[in-house]
Amino acid sequence: MVRGVRWRVGRLALALMLAVVPLTGLPVSASAAGSGDSDVARAVCGPGSAPETGLQGQVPLADRRSGRSQQGGYHCNLDLLGQFQGQGQATIGASYGHCQYLGTVVTSTLLAKHRGVNVVDFSDPANPKLTASLASPAMLGGTWETLKVHQERGLLAAVSVGAGNGGIFFSVYDVKTDCARPRLLNSVAGTDLTLPMFIPGGHEGGWAPDGRTYWVTGVVGGTITAIDVVNPARPRVVYSGVVGLTHHGFGVSNDGNRIYVASIAPAGITVFDSSDIQRRALFPMLRQVSSLSWTDGLISQHVIPFTSGGRPHLVVEDEFASGGVRIVDIADERAPRIVRRLKLEINRPENVSARAADTASNGIFGYEAHYCSLDRPTDPTALACGWTQSGIRVFDVRDLNRPKEIAYFNPPGQAARRGQLANSAHVTSTLGSPVSDFVNGNFGTPPYVGIVDLTADWCMSPPRFDGNKLWVACDDNGALALRFANGAYPLS
Repeated sequence: MVRGVRWRVGRLALALMLAVVPLTGLPVSASAAGSGDSDVARAVCGPGSAPETGLQGQVPLADRRSGRSQQGGYHCNLDLLGQFQGQGQATIGASYGHCQYLGTVVTSTLLAKHRGVNVVDFSDPANPKLTASLASPAMLGGTWETLKVHQERGLLAAVSVGAGNGGIFFSVYDVKTDCARPRLLNSVAGTDLTLPMFIPGGHEGGWAPDGRTYWVTGVVGGTITAIDVVNPARPRVVYSGVVGLTHHGFGVSNDGNRIYVASIAPAGITVFDSSDIQRRALFPMLRQVSSLSWTDGLISQHVIPFTSGGRPHLVVEDEFASGGVRIVDIADERAPRIVRRLKLEINRPENVSARAADTASNGIFGYEAHYCSLDRPTDPTALACGWTQSGIRVFDVRDLNRPKEIAYFNPPGQAARRGQLANSAHVTSTLGSPVSDFVNGNFGTPPYVGIVDLTADWCMSPPRFDGNKLWVACDDNGALALRFANGAYPLS
């Protein structure tokens, strides 16, 4: 995912160039081109809900023009427990316990009153408080999609990624001791400083399940870096290489021996053998095991490994071209296959004209899936996703062949508070048109570059399940604590 000022024009040019790749006749596996139905049944909204007024996932143009989309938004079986809007959220945030951490991009860091990653304490959900602003170089340098928590170890980490494709600082914080007051572990002489660490192509970051390795991938150049965090006070690079052309987000197998990397273009995934890095071999290598691509989407975002009924699977989202979410069976890792696609009604091909009208002036991203999370890695029952202008969507995935939506929460647009949201990547975006859907003919309204209308928010962070609560963050509405209603979740 891409933000900033100068990089936006470059990213647009890159997207335009890469978007033609799936159309040039490159081979795509039959399993990728086939797959089944992508429609998902609407949620049945119980008492207290404020249901959507249009298609599933839509913020209709009529609601945007009348102001309805800025008056409470839409929610179904999810209630708001508390909110800390502050200066907004820059793309990807993280959470641990009763605390949330709001990510940064370079532009927001320069403009914000509270610079760096803002820490919000939700111990009293109705009255959340800003308790700290993390100001180490990584946090000030733009965390992009690298701000991640290892839940078991209670470690928060991020890479400074500057304009979105390279980093020189890595910071690790202890949030287990006191989540509201994180402590920088790899500091220099007890300050907020950290030592430089060359991380080529930094854009996405995340933890291996065992918490020993923090991985970083780059959008341009096919870079992958592995950082040893066994001792978080002294992190060190144990692998850095170029494997492929473009990488995005990823997921790591439970044993650490496989890394599943999302591809920019064509959309898809690549499976790598990462056992050398996991066992800290002297001269480690990544070895490609297989790949899978598809044409009805673009810029795959990240990957979530999980097991259902004893079979290993992946969740993969596309952040461009209304690609939605895919469930991929990797029982045969050399021949992965798509078993199900999930798209909202607004993502269907026949509704592209509605998408174009709705999102014409609300920034680069429209109605696309972005980051998702499962309620558990083994036999999960629910999948929750930040679906950009469609808000937070929650699905019952107990039967992978018949997923259904059970809840959603799409917060109100924040045009009236634009001046307060210096940390929102949505507000600071300079592209006013939905570039994310341009391959479907959705080019927005001229002049394309300018102030976005903020008629709907961008919800892009991965939600986190916590009992009957869901911790989420959206660009304009900031940190949100939600609670499931009407028995929608937990699922029996």
